[in-house]
Amino acid sequence: MTKNILMLLNHLRLSFRNLWKNRMLSFLNLLGLSIGIGSVLTLMFSTYAYYIADDNIVEQEQIYYVKTHLNDGNDYNEAVYPLLDKIISTSPEVEAGTHLHGWGNIWLEVGDTEFQKEPNYAEPDFFEVFGLPLKHGNQSTALTEKYSIVLTDKVSQQIYGATNPVGKTLLAADTLNLTVTGVLEPISPYSSFRMGVLLPNTLLKDNPIFKRQTNWGNSFSPLFLKLRPDADIPQLESRINQLVQDNYSDPTVISRMELMPHKELRIDNIPVVGIIIGGNMATSFFVLLLVLVNLLNLNTSTMFRRTKDIAVRKILGGSKKGVITQFCLENGILVLLSILISGGLFLGVLLPQLNGVFGADFGTINFSFTDDYPVVLGAVALGLAVTLVVGISPTLRFVSLPVSQGIKGKIDSAKGNFFFKNTFIILQFSIAILFICVAIILNSQIGFMKKADLGFERENIIVGNIDLDYKNIDAASSNFNVLLDDLEANPYVTNVSTSQAIPSDYYFNYTSFYDANTDTDVRIRRSYTDDGYLETLKIPIVEGRDFDSVRDNGAERAVIINRSAMEAFGWLSIEGKRLKWKNDDSNGHRIVGVMEDFHYQDLQNVVEPLVHYYNDEKDLAAHRYLSVRVVEGHEKAVQDIMAAAFAKIDSRKTFAQSFLTEKVSGQYRLIEGMLKTVNIVALLTIFISCLGMFGLISFMAKRRIKEIGIRKVLGAGVLKIVVLLSKDYILLVGIGALIAFPIAWYMMNAWLGSFAYSISIQWWMFALAGLIAFVITSVTLGIQAVKSATVNPVQSLRSE
Repeated sequence: MTKNILMLLNHLRLSFRNLWKNRMLSFLNLLGLSIGIGSVLTLMFSTYAYYIADDNIVEQEQIYYVKTHLNDGNDYNEAVYPLLDKIISTSPEVEAGTHLHGWGNIWLEVGDTEFQKEPNYAEPDFFEVFGLPLKHGNQSTALTEKYSIVLTDKVSQQIYGATNPVGKTLLAADTLNLTVTGVLEPISPYSSFRMGVLLPNTLLKDNPIFKRQTNWGNSFSPLFLKLRPDADIPQLESRINQLVQDNYSDPTVISRMELMPHKELRIDNIPVVGIIIGGNMATSFFVLLLVLVNLLNLNTSTMFRRTKDIAVRKILGGSKKGVITQFCLENGILVLLSILISGGLFLGVLLPQLNGVFGADFGTINFSFTDDYPVVLGAVALGLAVTLVVGISPTLRFVSLPVSQGIKGKIDSAKGNFFFKNTFIILQFSIAILFICVAIILNSQIGFMKKADLGFERENIIVGNIDLDYKNIDAASSNFNVLLDDLEANPYVTNVSTSQAIPSDYYFNYTSFYDANTDTDVRIRRSYTDDGYLETLKIPIVEGRDFDSVRDNGAERAVIINRSAMEAFGWLSIEGKRLKWKNDDSNGHRIVGVMEDFHYQDLQNVVEPLVHYYNDEKDLAAHRYLSVRVVEGHEKAVQDIMAAAFAKIDSRKTFAQSFLTEKVSGQYRLIEGMLKTVNIVALLTIFISCLGMFGLISFMAKRRIKEIGIRKVLGAGVLKIVVLLSKDYILLVGIGALIAFPIAWYMMNAWLGSFAYSISIQWWMFALAGLIAFVITSVTLGIQAVKSATVNPVQSLRSE
């Protein structure tokens, strides 16, 4: 035992001595490992957090949601409200079911403190379906009472602190006294549940507007089912589709109903999440591969100088196992130090950066050693695997050399290693150039989306949010009308408009209309605007006229459709046409005009059929936005007027304003976050590759130091020696580029195909990526090559 400890201590002493002796390569290895492992930790932790976010849902594999597919190719994750009860009463496969939907935001009052939270309404069986654990309260009774409320842990902490609030009452929507019946355990920000409070659906049953919506023609509520483990999914789907045919107001618009596993809901709702998670995993693999290849390259290079050491150890009775142990220890020390450094980098820099990029959309994630110990164990396992691979693989090749060759430093039999080494260099730069190509193409696509002609003029428009939950709507309307008059009289204001929506923020409200002449059903997105909206945004009218506050202010509501809606109906003109529902005996809506198509949502989506209903400009309760076009250079003065006016209006929310250009650009926040990540990874990969390249050429220069000295004596100049040392590596980078280009084209062409409007990949994008890699590599090689080429040949020739 003592002998083994002494031997281990001797190995450690030799390891530290060898690391110090080769300190430049050791530093390069440590730097590349720390940055690489830190990046992998960050990416993999976000992926890990995503995959465990719904682990608190009991028996999630038995939970499904209903997806509606329409005959026009569209689909959505809502169904008509009465369908749930029909499914439960006719399907023995269903253990429990629930709706889970919003219905406006709700203000909660405790004493003098007010909070606005987004409510989710569900059946009392909600906890039978999802089984979410409660921190306080009883699952079986939490939603049975009409005036009950379940809080998330975050909301409970915000209102009541650390105390148990079950049994306490709070005031909701000014009139409802609700009793707290439960507090949910903390929910991950990556979870499929993004709720503030949970309320029973029975609370809405007396709401006349809600009652009108709960018919067989209006799909507005997601529907979740918990099935028995042996449920026959196709048979249940067939039964649900029959219920649709038997009960829906117009089943002809429905193609089919599909049961989808609950675990797919997050990606189904936000498809870009799947791209981000898949990208994280692929990037982690490539960065880890790059770090590993870099370490193998540098380790292989150092082995050429240590063949004599290995031979001497073998002569003195050392075994192959002892040599391998020695090299594993050296690499293990480096890997351990790099894990410690990368851990600090992960916690102090990279994780905050990740939250900064994606936190606004998905919430902030935090690392806990107690809860996230699998990540720690994964980092340790990763370090052990890297140590064994880079310690054993190169050593086995050199430890097998005959002693007679090793003691003389002859390594002819190891020449085969150059092939592997060159392969590794090509692989390194293929990965680096691949990420550079992705970054260039992604940046070009985002630039295209931000600068594209959207069909309206977005510049010089101030947008104010006027949906502020006014405490006295009559007083607020009076003050608001005064502001409208002031703005319209202001010489720096050219247009004023109020509307329910603005480009980048249209509700997902759809209505299906039917034209008997063409026998066509068209699902049209709807919104409400005044008579100044199109003029403010400079959206052209292609037929008919704009809204008119005098002519369109009657009982019959006028509408304007876009060109896509007219084409979807197969109309050449709107003359004599009206918007009507199927089997509608009324006259329908009078179409007064057709507006040109404009991009009211991001360019990932096509321009869908759209209808605007007329609403009076001064109807404060019906509109959410005030849009003001101003003369360039006078924006601040107009903003001050708007802010001062709303400061006098008593409301629960604070008035906020921004520019329409900011709203439109904000649609691409997630994709810009992806771009930022790709840019960082591209820089990281090229940096790690150049670290390895720098170490390799340093080693090569030392091996050929006498050759360089002789060449200089014979008259070779610095440039010739620099080319001599660098040309092979530049050639390898070129080969790496040729491998990376088609892969990048294939990947990005497939990704761009997910956009309704995208750029075409151009040859110059690949040329630019290759040029960037060439310049960075040339600078890296040139620094060390020039340093070696300018050494005094007298010193070079007497070095041995």
